[in-house]
Amino acid sequence: MIRRIPRVVLVGAVLVLVAGLAFFVWRGAGNRTAASLVVGDCFDVPSATQRIEDIRSRACNTPHGGEVFRIYDASVPSATYPTDTDWEAMIYPVCDPVFEEYTGTPVGDRLDISYLYLVPTADRWAAGDRRVTCFITSLDGNSLSRSFRTKT
Repeated sequence: MIRRIPRVVLVGAVLVLVAGLAFFVWRGAGNRTAASLVVGDCFDVPSATQRIEDIRSRACNTPHGGEVFRIYDASVPSATYPTDTDWEAMIYPVCDPVFEEYTGTPVGDRLDISYLYLVPTADRWAAGDRRVTCFITSLDGNSLSRSFRTKT
């Protein structure tokens, strides 16, 4: 016996699929702020002259400069803005193991990718912003064209 799916159910399923696809396309590209990035987002890495507030997000299967794999709030006992050495001491122990979990290989074993990070400016730090965003980037400076996430 063949069962027919009622038209209402079929139309409803199609609408849900279209809405989901529209959200995926919308989320995959557009202007975002550093604060609105989430793990798994791909984006164009801002240049030194660009404002960090104007990040262009991209679908991960299109050319992009970075892929977010870890976001966290840095906990520092001092209110003084961290030095570069302080940032490294805070970030590497947190992001190195997550990079390995996210990509499936330790950062030191990769010949194609590594990671960088976005940290708050001194002004944002003074205002209480402690958000650190670690993101994958290519070692050779070329664009990435896929996601490096191995687990969902």
